[in-house]
Amino acid sequence: MPTEEQMTINERRKYLKLMRPRYARADHAARSKLLDEMEAVTHLHRKSLLRLLGAQTLSRQPRRKQRGKTYDHVLDDALRVMAETLDFVCAERLQPALLWLAQTLAQHHELVLTTDLLT
Repeated sequence: MPTEEQMTINERRKYLKLMRPRYARADHAARSKLLDEMEAVTHLHRKSLLRLLGAQTLSRQPRRKQRGKTYDHVLDDALRVMAETLDFVCAERLQPALLWLAQTLAQHHELVLTTDLLT
């Protein structure tokens, strides 16, 4: 496999399913070599490999919590303009200034402020 391509999660799980019996039968020195090999092939850290190999099953668990709501393109565009105006400050600094900044940008005709954006 070329080094530029990464294995998908499902390919990693299939590979680890094949390697699990070999790892279980191996002694300490052989386990270390197997972990080195698995680390090189999957690009996972040793602790992650040990956690996966020790798990009851290698099948993927369904998502417990659904993703949050997504916003429409109007709000995304407004946030992009506001973030760019403040030179892409972190979210902790941007969030308290959103209302003030939106009103200021609307006064200077840089942003069209609608009731949907204010709510």
